[in-house]
Amino acid sequence: MTRTHRPLTTLTLVLALSIFSVLTPSYAETSKPSFQMPDLREHAAGSDRKIAFFNLMIPLIEKANDEIQNDREWLLHMRDQPKWTTGSRKRLASICNDYGLSCKNEQSVKWSSLLSRVDTVPIQLVLIQAVEESGWGTSRFAREGNNLFGMRCFGNSCGLEQIGTGSGYQSFDTVYDGIEAYMRNLNTHRAYEKLRDRRAALRDKDKNVNALALIPSLQNYSIRGDAYLAALQSLLSTNAPLIEEMRVQDSDDPA
Repeated sequence: MTRTHRPLTTLTLVLALSIFSVLTPSYAETSKPSFQMPDLREHAAGSDRKIAFFNLMIPLIEKANDEIQNDREWLLHMRDQPKWTTGSRKRLASICNDYGLSCKNEQSVKWSSLLSRVDTVPIQLVLIQAVEESGWGTSRFAREGNNLFGMRCFGNSCGLEQIGTGSGYQSFDTVYDGIEAYMRNLNTHRAYEKLRDRRAALRDKDKNVNALALIPSLQNYSIRGDAYLAALQSLLSTNAPLIEEMRVQDSDDPA
């Protein structure tokens, strides 16, 4: 594939190399990516900043989805098993707890409900929401709190305060922690039940689960309502070709 991008700046290359190094198999098996959000304002607005942002986010989103997919495939395998070990029951209970469900044992599991939650989020959807909510990673909440998805919190001394409003935004130790929290939010919060139902329906019909299909289910993500959905659709239309090109580039990199 012919590349038409302008040369990456030094900071972008450092970001890409650091991300790649933390996602090698030996590291991924023992720990999570631990870096924080860099200041992408050092990149000129436009293609340079877009490339830097996607270089940063794509490997992390893919890793988070891989973790979810591993649990999903295990559940699909175990669902029809007649015998469960103590270890398997403990893993089931842990997964159910992580996704806001109670599973006393394998006989009590509501499999359709559990599997509708333990499922991946299309990478394009994650990226365009991060773009919309964080201004290509340049918002204060992204830079200071690794929160690229506008996730709020409530209570005294909660997260990062939005000056002049009395409300706050969640703060995370790492960019990866923020991505995991965002995916867990979509996969568990009652506000996004329509998204989970839509995704499950597409799975049942063996249809492609993609950003375009799920965007209409995010009406509750923002008080902007239809205007928010239109903004996401516009971002998707504008950036989908670059996202796919960079995903191919990332997958072609030597392991």
